[in-house]
Amino acid sequence: MDASGYLYAIAAAGMSFAGLSVLTMILRQMLGGQMTRFDTFVARSWIQLGFVVTFGAILPPLLALLEVSPPMVWRISSGVMAIMLACFALTFPRRRQATKQTPLPIPVVIYVAALDLIALALAANAAIVPVEHFPGVYAAAVTAILVDAAMWFLFACAHWYDALQ
Repeated sequence: MDASGYLYAIAAAGMSFAGLSVLTMILRQMLGGQMTRFDTFVARSWIQLGFVVTFGAILPPLLALLEVSPPMVWRISSGVMAIMLACFALTFPRRRQATKQTPLPIPVVIYVAALDLIALALAANAAIVPVEHFPGVYAAAVTAILVDAAMWFLFACAHWYDALQ
């Protein structure tokens, strides 16, 4: 499996992202910001996305170790990730509404919509993409989840920084 090196690097980045999310919340508390129910929800969401990326990056090598055929490795991995990501993205507005009654900011709507599109790309990879494109589409989708989560993280950090001023 020639994509495994890249996927392991993405797995490390996903775990680092989850850890950075925790450290950011600790730093916020140290600077005098109280952790609200909403702050906890945001941090939990970042951590979840970090673990989704990590799981998505280690699933194909695991399936390969179990001697699943290469096309099925990518179909199974894409299907599992599409379901996980769709569940996260489609339930996000309701879960967020439970912690904060204000409308979603436009950038957050865009980030969630991007996750929905990534889930659709993964579903397509599981069902209809030609075999020779499986690894590239999958790796791009897992990378896109990480980039989306990082952009979301930066948006929230800037918002929190402004609130502390």
